[in-house]
Amino acid sequence: MDNEMRIDYLANHPNLISTVAAWYVKMWGKFCENPSIEHAKTRLLNHLNVDKLNLCFLCFRNHNLVGTASLTEKDIPNNASFSPCLSNLFVMGKYRRQKIGENLIEHAKLQSKNLGFKKIYLYTTDATVHRWYQKLNWKIIKEDVARGCDIKIMAANL
Repeated sequence: MDNEMRIDYLANHPNLISTVAAWYVKMWGKFCENPSIEHAKTRLLNHLNVDKLNLCFLCFRNHNLVGTASLTEKDIPNNASFSPCLSNLFVMGKYRRQKIGENLIEHAKLQSKNLGFKKIYLYTTDATVHRWYQKLNWKIIKEDVARGCDIKIMAANL
């Protein structure tokens, strides 16, 4: 089927850890204390779960890896009480605007609900991105500063 999309756990594809780690460093390395691919790979090893936090999801389109998202216990700087957190949502450029990000978000929300949570949280440093999340029914619950950047902490009910 053309444009077939499938979401699966990173735990089922450990051979893709290096690819996902490289995406993370490219996108968010400037916000990390240690922006190396090796550090990102080590952190991803803690996301090889399927039934408890921390989880990492991969999105495939026609068997090609096109995106990822994580569901973590703690991700929001200076605000550890907000849990679980949607983090590291990434879709390859040529696959954006095809509902892949929305599908990854919905998958993370469903997994959160299945794990017994009533809310899910995230933070963003980008005004365009936070407006996109607002269109998807996320609400800004707090504004803060982390690592020298203004952040908006958002929540969605499950």
